[in-house]
Amino acid sequence: MLTIFHTPPTRSVRVVWLAEELGIPYETIPVSFGGPAPEGFKAISPLGQLPAIRYGDVAMVESLAIMQFLMARHGPTPLTVGADEADFPAYLQFLEFGEAGLCAMGNALVATKFRAPPEAQQSWTADYIVSQLRKRMGVVEQRLEGRDYIAADRFTAADISVGYGVGVAQYFGIAEMTPRIEAYHKRITSRPGYVKAAA
Repeated sequence: MLTIFHTPPTRSVRVVWLAEELGIPYETIPVSFGGPAPEGFKAISPLGQLPAIRYGDVAMVESLAIMQFLMARHGPTPLTVGADEADFPAYLQFLEFGEAGLCAMGNALVATKFRAPPEAQQSWTADYIVSQLRKRMGVVEQRLEGRDYIAADRFTAADISVGYGVGVAQYFGIAEMTPRIEAYHKRITSRPGYVKAAA
């Protein structure tokens, strides 16, 4: 049984969403930040970050690594793009871009916005991060020109990765949604898997 330590709106949303899309049986264990950690959580995630999973003898953190592991274990699946498909490079790039290009950069901004003392919440660094995230949203905008999905003319794990990142930017008011990105985000987050993961 797949066990997912999960609390929306953290990156564990990606893992639950993927498990739903793959039809993998799973259980979720909520993690309350500021409260006591559930049994076994810190052994898997010493930093106390989500997601974290147990899958038989396997324990993992890092949402994209978990996604790739689950797709490899439960594939083949149309959620991946094969090496023989024309969009394989774009799929790989945007699978990583959702984290490295969008979410990772936003970590410092979210921490500054919600944890720093009021006099430190506005800074050159925070302004720089916002400007860079807006540029990165422009990359998503450009990629979606003439496309409903990121790669291969179908919904894939790259959409889970990027779609989550776009949602975080919207949730925290980091970047405005263009009509194209808003339509894309609405399209992918109307899927039952996302609805269940984000609930």
